[in-house]
Amino acid sequence: MALRLFSASRYKTCSPVRIQGGLSLFDQQKGGFTMRHFTTMRFIVRTLFIVLLPTFTAQSVLANDDLHALRQAAEADQSARAQHQLGLRYLQGKGVNQDGRSAVMWLQRAAEQNYAPAQYQLGELYRTGAGVDIDAAAAVEYLTSAAEQGHPTAQYRLGTLYLTGSLVEKDLIAATEWMELAAEHGYTEARQALAELDKATPATSETIVTPGPESPQTEDKSNEESTTPLTTYTRAAEQGDAEAQYQLGEIYRKGTEKGVSRSFKAAAKWYEMAAEQGHAEAQYQLGEFYSKGRGVKKNRETARKWYQAAARQGHVKAKYRQRGCGFC
Repeated sequence: MALRLFSASRYKTCSPVRIQGGLSLFDQQKGGFTMRHFTTMRFIVRTLFIVLLPTFTAQSVLANDDLHALRQAAEADQSARAQHQLGLRYLQGKGVNQDGRSAVMWLQRAAEQNYAPAQYQLGELYRTGAGVDIDAAAAVEYLTSAAEQGHPTAQYRLGTLYLTGSLVEKDLIAATEWMELAAEHGYTEARQALAELDKATPATSETIVTPGPESPQTEDKSNEESTTPLTTYTRAAEQGDAEAQYQLGEIYRKGTEKGVSRSFKAAAKWYEMAAEQGHAEAQYQLGEFYSKGRGVKKNRETARKWYQAAARQGHVKAKYRQRGCGFC
């Protein structure tokens, strides 16, 4: 059947004309309706094209202008952020030819200005060998620098490195510390890893089996054996050296020194002695111990006290810990 677009009786000036397929259009010769509207529509389309064309072309021009401004700011060392963004462009080939060397160069310049996102990105490049040779030392250094400034992804990455022993010596204590900081930023993976770490790391440990100075074994020690880090730090610590006291706390916390088993209680004792003398890292570690009940009775207020003491000295991780003492 023929399909009529308009009724001839309604538009008497136009008579329908059938074309192939049964479709009816207006008789252009009699009515002129179609031709007038076609002309109008063509005018509208041309106008829209003229109006919108500059918008589309401007996007390309604007992108080039942005790149030019970005490069100017980066080259003038006006913005570490600009250097970081330019480095990412070269890394991804966004608006420029992909160039690993240029990417690393700009990222390094931003990292030298202590820009955490650039430090994290460099750490990842050196960790994975993307565009550069794998460099474990550089990867850990850059990731640590970013993590200590509170970069959550760097904190999580460091936690995984210490957890798996990749690029660094496996250290469940360090892994826990970094994972907790990442978890505070909402990292679900970090919270899951912490649940597993809780199973592997006891809340308290009193398994110290270290010969004391009055032990018969100690009396027979040679001069060489008597100069181990443990004995050296012990002598200095007993004379009130805060750094030696802190180092002893580290030895007992990690339990990695030959002949020393992990003892949180002994670690807490030495940390407290150093913390009382103003040792910032010892203050932070003591805050950790009180927040988790390691070697001491768990105490939120005491933990906050030591976090605040370390934070006042500029300790970055302590600053994050004292904000609500989230894991106390």
